[in-house]
Amino acid sequence: MNGSDERAARAEARLQVAQELISELDLIGRWSRYGDVTVVGSVGIGLVVEPDIDLEIRSDEPRVADGFAVMGPLAELPKVRRITYLDARDRHEQGQYWKLEYELSDEVTWTVDMWVFGSDVLGGGPLTAALREVLTPASRDAILAVKEEAASLGERAPGYWLYQAVLDGGVRSYDEFRHWLGDRNVYERTGWFPGG
Repeated sequence: MNGSDERAARAEARLQVAQELISELDLIGRWSRYGDVTVVGSVGIGLVVEPDIDLEIRSDEPRVADGFAVMGPLAELPKVRRITYLDARDRHEQGQYWKLEYELSDEVTWTVDMWVFGSDVLGGGPLTAALREVLTPASRDAILAVKEEAASLGERAPGYWLYQAVLDGGVRSYDEFRHWLGDRNVYERTGWFPGG
């Protein structure tokens, strides 16, 4: 098995764990009562390196109480170690953020980032769908290679920016990515779209 195949196998194994956690915690079912749920980010495109799941919930009338209704029963589960909430409706994110930490083992804790948006806020769902269509085996491998290299250094390679760097900038290593990224604010929402 070559390096590319090994990276793909590791990502697939992590994806399986993520999907099992989504199912075990019934995240889709719990949130579906309050809006349309989309798995986005690395799990949404199958390029999982870090133990992190991202969900977006679109609601015509997002209510904080709905998030507490979802999180309350989850907080009772023995492996759920922490739940946090941030009201970012008046910030650039324009949503409600929930974070759940799930201790899979003594060595591995998964985080689940959940954003609740109104139907008028553009989130990551369309980007996730577009990426699933345009990523080739070579670009998928490049993304995994950069993400794994960043993780091995204890750093991160923010997804939106990494996908753009690989697809539009031809980036193939973490050093190239850092150079390409320059002094961009990685917390800024990007309007980039593949082929756009």
